[in-house]
Amino acid sequence: MIAKTRAMSKFTRRDFLKSMGWGAVAATGSFAYGDLGSRAVEIVERDLSLPRWTADGFRIAVMADPHMDTPQATARTQSALLDVIERKPDVIAWVGDFLTSAAPQNLENVRQTLFLQNDHSIPSIGILGNHDYWAGYLPLVLRALTGSRMRLLRNESLEVGGVHIAGVDDALMKKHRPDLVKGDKNLIALLHEPDFVKDLRAGPSLLLAGHSHGGQICLPGGISVHTPRGARKYIAGFYEDGPIPVYVSRGIGTTGPDWRLFCPPEATILTLRGS
Repeated sequence: MIAKTRAMSKFTRRDFLKSMGWGAVAATGSFAYGDLGSRAVEIVERDLSLPRWTADGFRIAVMADPHMDTPQATARTQSALLDVIERKPDVIAWVGDFLTSAAPQNLENVRQTLFLQNDHSIPSIGILGNHDYWAGYLPLVLRALTGSRMRLLRNESLEVGGVHIAGVDDALMKKHRPDLVKGDKNLIALLHEPDFVKDLRAGPSLLLAGHSHGGQICLPGGISVHTPRGARKYIAGFYEDGPIPVYVSRGIGTTGPDWRLFCPPEATILTLRGS
């Protein structure tokens, strides 16, 4: 019995070391995959059928959560933006979280990226996200965002090609005014945190949002492990069954480590059609 126990103990140690080796390989492979997953921005093109929509074929690009705090994040955003511009949407909508910190270089990253739109005729609009407020020095952030031809909407709306677009200010910061979103057809609302769609009256044909990063770190199949407050019901993709349809972009950037797993970054072009 003693000899058998020793043999089992020896086997267990060897097995343990072997499993540790395979675990290290798996962890290294996952990290490498996750790192690669943060770099390649997927240009998602989808047709959406919407209620209260008659502007058939209207194309809106969604740029969410670039978090341009590093050279890598800035280059990723600029590359995605140029890809989107090549596809000539009717409007480009930025749905918040341009940066995480208002350090001088980060502000310059935002300015240089938004300036890329100045040589093109595509209208560009944007809203603030929670990190744009949390970055500190809001007047400097606003100056960086409004130095280009992008129109920043803070509880305001405008018309582009017969479509009304309402930009709602950040809900986590309690700056949003959902009561100002009014209309009964061809109305798109922009709101950084998608779960606050509950505060909107049933009038917009579509809400566009980000904030979730799609989970950023996901299980295989894109199953999110954690999402922030404000994006726990609506996490990624198109939700058409509520009183207001919602599209949530996985976004371009990251928070924390510049790393994604089973959740590639996304820039989106949606072609909108009547249901």
